[in-house]
Amino acid sequence: MTLLEQVQIRLQDEPKADDTAQLQVLCDLASVRICLRVREPTLPTLLEPIAVDVVVKLFRRWNYEGVASEGADTISTTFVEDVLAEYDDEFAAYRETKAEDAGEKVVRFL
Repeated sequence: MTLLEQVQIRLQDEPKADDTAQLQVLCDLASVRICLRVREPTLPTLLEPIAVDVVVKLFRRWNYEGVASEGADTISTTFVEDVLAEYDDEFAAYRETKAEDAGEKVVRFL
């Protein structure tokens, strides 16, 4: 199942979720950004669930998902800047596993 198909299943009951062109752009954006983080030329299958989560968050951002703070007395909303930051531990674990599989030495800081 493609990344786009997985996203469409997650968003199937939401308004405007049938905009395939927009979802595809978000899928491409998430894939490229994840690939850059883990230093891979293509999105690894192991990281597809993270990509689906990221695309859903980016899609819902227009509907205020990702709000970091919001004031009730004034109209002020701020958003989480880096949607991928919450997955940094998973990306680091992926890179470490990949390095260990390739026989590279891995330095771990305590």
